[in-house]
Amino acid sequence: MAGGRTMGNLVDPIEELRQHSVPDDHFRDVEFVSRVSQDIEDHQHKRRSGLRSFKRKTVMSIMVSSILLASFTAYAATGHIQIFNSKGEIVLKTTDPSSSALPAKLSNLLEEYRTRVLSKLKPGELAAYYIKDDYINKGNGYDTVNSIKFGYQPIAYRSYEDFQKERVRTSAPILEVPGYLPKGMKFAYGQVFPFGPARFGEEDRVEYDALKQRLMNQAESSSSGEKLFVEKLNWSKAFNSFLYLSHGNNSTAVTITAGYGQKASLPKSPDATSEKIRLKHVEAIYLHENGEDWISWYDGNRSIVYTIMVNVKGLMTKNDLKAMAESMIID
Repeated sequence: MAGGRTMGNLVDPIEELRQHSVPDDHFRDVEFVSRVSQDIEDHQHKRRSGLRSFKRKTVMSIMVSSILLASFTAYAATGHIQIFNSKGEIVLKTTDPSSSALPAKLSNLLEEYRTRVLSKLKPGELAAYYIKDDYINKGNGYDTVNSIKFGYQPIAYRSYEDFQKERVRTSAPILEVPGYLPKGMKFAYGQVFPFGPARFGEEDRVEYDALKQRLMNQAESSSSGEKLFVEKLNWSKAFNSFLYLSHGNNSTAVTITAGYGQKASLPKSPDATSEKIRLKHVEAIYLHENGEDWISWYDGNRSIVYTIMVNVKGLMTKNDLKAMAESMIID
């Protein structure tokens, strides 16, 4: 993801973890409120060439709530849609996309170190890392608060049974193949992504601070000139599930995500159109741009935000997409 940020802004490390674990050419941006800090925006690192400005890496670090989806309204002035729960709280909305990017030097450095970390990890491994670099940690004029970063090497479960076993084992959000699938579409693979230490919340902060101290102590005591310090972490709980549907030779024709959430923002470009639709008893947001479509809704009974993203222009009609979404609604 790419986005502007001022000196000292907070960046949730779990959002950063999710952001940097998935190829961004497969997803449109869905920005979720963190389970550990409701007001922190997702960190947006590197914009990939050839992508539209609002198509970025999906961030899935989000907060559990127990609220029912009740109603929504649209902003006449801005063209944005909001969905509210029964308490009058926003659970889903469209927003303007971010238009600014990280400085090229910082972006390239962060990508270089991230690549090094991922090369050290086996599929399914999670790691925290510290970069001993004053420009990254103190003087870049961008984010200088989050010195501990995270990397995760995801596993692609090509067997639907194996994906569901892992989802259950890690308590990841419920995500199954839709009951309705257009002709030629089938399950390709699934993934889950872990929770990790976070800087907010009393218990999380203790674990995060201890981790940060260990990595910084290693960096301070090292005389080798090495700038990257990595610690692999144990994890057992997942915060989101991803399911990919194939069509022909395209294994990522459709992406379906499920994340524990309290709030979610759907960036809407000036060229995109959005509208409110009803999926059985649930209200949802439908976005369309340049032949590509997506639907997002909130399951208040399970505190899960679902999104279906059609990544191939003209792959299916709006009615097909709606039918697919409705087949996933659990009464």
